[in-house]
Amino acid sequence: MLLLSKDQDAVVHAEIGKPMQVLASAGSGKTRVLTERVRYLVENTRKDGVIALTFTNKAAEEMQARLEDLDDLSERCWIATIHAVAQRILNQYGHTIGLPSELHIYERDQDRKTVFLQSLREDDVDIDTFLNVGDDKTRKDREKIIQNYLEQFSVVKRELLTEEEIKEKYASDESFWHVYQEYQEALVRGGGLDFDDILVYAHRILMEQAWCGQIYRAKYKHLCVDEAQDLNKAQYEFIKALCSDQIKSVIMVGDPNQMIYGFNGSSSDYLCKHFVQDFSAKTFELKENYRSSKAVIRLANKLKPGSQIETGLVLEGRYAIQSCLDEDAEAALVCDRISELLSQKTDREIEGEISLSNMVVIGRNRFVFLKLEKLLSERGIPYFLKKGERQAEPSSLFGKVLDLAIRIRINPKDWVGGKKLCTTLKISPPASWGKDNLLLVLANAVRESTVPFPTVQAELLEAIQALDIEQPKIPKLCDHFTHAIQGLGDTPLPEEDNELERSLQELQEFRKCWTTFKRKGLGDSLPSFRNAIALGQVAEDFNPSGLTLSTVHTMKGLEKDIVFLMGMCEGVFPDYRATSKKEIDEELNSTFVAVTRAKRWIYISYPQNRTMPWGSSKQQQVSRFVRVMQS
Repeated sequence: MLLLSKDQDAVVHAEIGKPMQVLASAGSGKTRVLTERVRYLVENTRKDGVIALTFTNKAAEEMQARLEDLDDLSERCWIATIHAVAQRILNQYGHTIGLPSELHIYERDQDRKTVFLQSLREDDVDIDTFLNVGDDKTRKDREKIIQNYLEQFSVVKRELLTEEEIKEKYASDESFWHVYQEYQEALVRGGGLDFDDILVYAHRILMEQAWCGQIYRAKYKHLCVDEAQDLNKAQYEFIKALCSDQIKSVIMVGDPNQMIYGFNGSSSDYLCKHFVQDFSAKTFELKENYRSSKAVIRLANKLKPGSQIETGLVLEGRYAIQSCLDEDAEAALVCDRISELLSQKTDREIEGEISLSNMVVIGRNRFVFLKLEKLLSERGIPYFLKKGERQAEPSSLFGKVLDLAIRIRINPKDWVGGKKLCTTLKISPPASWGKDNLLLVLANAVRESTVPFPTVQAELLEAIQALDIEQPKIPKLCDHFTHAIQGLGDTPLPEEDNELERSLQELQEFRKCWTTFKRKGLGDSLPSFRNAIALGQVAEDFNPSGLTLSTVHTMKGLEKDIVFLMGMCEGVFPDYRATSKKEIDEELNSTFVAVTRAKRWIYISYPQNRTMPWGSSKQQQVSRFVRVMQS
């Protein structure tokens, strides 16, 4: 048993069966407390199951690893993201509300746009008229209007709005409700749903088919929710529906000071107000920061007074705030400091050797790093930009065909993926979608295409068509095409074309995804594999050697010994789009999160001048949050 503080112990060993709200500040041992509470529940009940809901797949894996010594872990604990839990409910019981089996997740924005435009065409809507696009309008204007509709569709789903609420909210657009319905019907006709639908449909199943929820409640008697400050309405209502009026043993852990996903409809009100009211939860507080140095804690307390308590064991640490003439000077400052620290090699406050692996550069957005990336490359300092859990689309022809063909093999009605596949292969689309042997038809057509290596592309389509949906032999397929691509190595190609190299890399990444899928026990079938990819469950830990560059949002929940916080000027941090008090408060939360990623040292900088996108230089004001930290 790990040593716990008095406050941590009070949470872990609280009376079983009672709802608990745990307000846990940065560095207070939140993950340890939540994990040990799960352990306590399992060890002190006979057969009760526990569901632990996390915000990211990585957090779920970390909790799983900490509990791996627990008997019957896989049998009694279901540790996953809210979307992963909802997706399983959807897969098992979607048919009870009339949904087709094996719905494909349209997780990519471009696919959603394609479905939206097709829904308009099928409704005999003139798209240019609908979008108010004339000859004087640019493609950018058109894309912006489409994107706005899709964002509003997401708002409807995240807020679980009813027909009446939708009509009231969008009263100025009389056609909105009809257009939304057509989009939803177009998704289902293509055998698909978008990411927001996962929670909407799962919530509907639990509300309309009470017996489905009862199946889960018969096994799982306790619910633990991590990062509860980031819940939105759909997530909170899904949790309530899962609990119904039977599960009272609910613990929600979070920090309202770290709520930074307001753009996704998140609100700390669900943790701080609704949960307490709906469940009559008892409140516990964890304020002692065991992770960060005194210097970091003091900065954090200037941003959020009283949020952190220093313990007697933490190190002194260090911080510096410095202005720079411009972005080039700021990039040079960061690079110089990195080189200086590396040459220092060791320090009593840093465990082990000082290296790039225990540093991170954080920015409000990725554009902050443009000058820095250029200088890092010039100086030969390796770096990588940390990304989220969702996988990027393949870039090689082979990788695209592999990805899209699997979508068609699973769901021949997926005309969105089908049309993209035909465009990629430079062949004409079929007259209709839905035929089981569709990939064989496309394979015959591609042999006459002008795409690179048409025979290999055709053989890939045939091989995917031959896969057993329930037990696909993915390693065998990967081995075969690795040899096939390597056999093309002597084929003359333009010097700038590294198609074969990228094909092999993406095939290798695909195989790693399958290995991770199987290792994690996420299923056996091709549809389960594809959905695991869409949910970000098969992304391997990406830990290349080099300096980490990360936005605040992708760094959430992580920490490093040494943090560089760049670009701290008005319009960047806080973002220029943040105008309301609510938005500014969230930007303050983001600054708090950025600062508390530092375990030991933090270096904050800002440019006095920035180059605008149109080329001119503009004088900058220091961020209001820096002024607070300097006070």
